[in-house]
Amino acid sequence: MQENLPTIRVALADDHTMLRRGIISILNESSRFSVVADASNGRDLIEAIARLKVPPDVCLLDINMPHMNGYDTIKALRAKYKNMKFLVLTMLAHEFVIIKMLRLGANGYLLKEDDPNELKRAIESVYEKDFYHTELVNGHLISLVKSGVEYKKIVLNDQEQRFLELSCSEMTYKEIADIMKVSARTVESYRDMLFDKLNVKSRTGLAIYALKLGIATLE
Repeated sequence: MQENLPTIRVALADDHTMLRRGIISILNESSRFSVVADASNGRDLIEAIARLKVPPDVCLLDINMPHMNGYDTIKALRAKYKNMKFLVLTMLAHEFVIIKMLRLGANGYLLKEDDPNELKRAIESVYEKDFYHTELVNGHLISLVKSGVEYKKIVLNDQEQRFLELSCSEMTYKEIADIMKVSARTVESYRDMLFDKLNVKSRTGLAIYALKLGIATLE
């Protein structure tokens, strides 16, 4: 059945050569994928993509790379290639990292420890649906960020809005409490109330709703 499906053009940046070559080998086993550019850092990947007559459909990006990291790479590529999709491939499962990459325009997030078949499914999902979700990042929340549909207005007081905005930062809850000049317990109560109001279960979920509601913006 895959013979009737369009080939997905893939670009890849990862500074671990053995891993990068392994990914290329895995993807090129199937006619569904064609790796058209690869590099050990974002700077070289951008240059490789610029030499292509047709840009890739999906770009796989590591985060920590020399010369140009994943954050700067996705910003540069997203500004130039409006239709390109981005799948973050990393060892980092920290919520701050996930939030930052989603804010920069990532369509999905995959850990390097995941199964190779999951990588294929992730690329297809990003290509076909504009997002890929795991337990780390709920697909419904990503779809809200990516969609142009206005989300229903949720009534938040000033303190809740401020907390929601600060939740998109890399500050700890203790640091947020200090900024807001309230106790850590009060901040926890804001968090729990927003979990209930927004029907989310994680700080990542709070941050994604903040994006959709316009309380936080894409960088």
